[in-house]
Amino acid sequence: MPRPQRSLAVRLVRALFAGIAICYFVLSGIIWYAQRKILYHPSSSVDATPGDSGVPFDNITLPLNGDQLAGWWIPSQAPQPRTLLYLHGNAANVAANLDPVLRFRNTGLNVFIIDYRGYGHSTGGPPREKLFYEDAERAWKYLVDERKIQPAHIVIYGHSLGGAVAVHLAGNHPEAGALITEGTYTSLSDMANGSPAAYLPLRLILTERMDSISRIRSIHLPKLIIHGDSDTMVPPRMARRLYDAAPDPKQIAMIPGGGHENSAEVNPVAYLAALNGFLTQSGFRPGGGAAK
Repeated sequence: MPRPQRSLAVRLVRALFAGIAICYFVLSGIIWYAQRKILYHPSSSVDATPGDSGVPFDNITLPLNGDQLAGWWIPSQAPQPRTLLYLHGNAANVAANLDPVLRFRNTGLNVFIIDYRGYGHSTGGPPREKLFYEDAERAWKYLVDERKIQPAHIVIYGHSLGGAVAVHLAGNHPEAGALITEGTYTSLSDMANGSPAAYLPLRLILTERMDSISRIRSIHLPKLIIHGDSDTMVPPRMARRLYDAAPDPKQIAMIPGGGHENSAEVNPVAYLAALNGFLTQSGFRPGGGAAK
């Protein structure tokens, strides 16, 4: 009698492990297949423009590989303005970034913001890492080749996922003037640490990587890393890791009370002091006023 019972127990254990293995591989397959839908949340509804705030702007359309990028050129009224290339995050479109765009304009900068392919009025897609980098490069070429702006007069800015795109673009253009990231993660695989997905073979199944911490090590532009110290979406420790990995010159501004998207609203004194100080030190506000 004991032997059949032992045989049954062995079969049950084997069945249990087989079930766990099947679930593991099925879940890995789902993450591999659906990762772009999980990561990227574009919207085609552009429901606000700078014109709604009485700010003059131009709608810009850029051809790219049979598609078109749509964006806004918002000129500054400051004398001899420099230019900020704004790269937004993974969700919505340019309209969701209107307030920070106008805030940067108030520093005395021209601002150029684009929607990636699949976002807003930009055609093409669906969004993926390779396209983000291509789209940012096309925006850079528009500023340098078509608007004839000196690369050293361009600051590259990115928020959240846009920060990873900004880091990649800055790595390709050491002639740029400066780099600012806000609420940016070290890499997508690092973002999964601490979640159930951390038990999966992420480095094998993730085709979207956005590995900013590796890329930033070779960027010698002046850099400002902004992060809300109460950010619950991207852990603040990632900003410190990016800062530690980056070569000089660099600055970090941990905004007390700031979340992932509201640091400037929650703590405008700390945010604007860091931003204006960096822009002035880096030569990006000649004759321009302070941000408001």
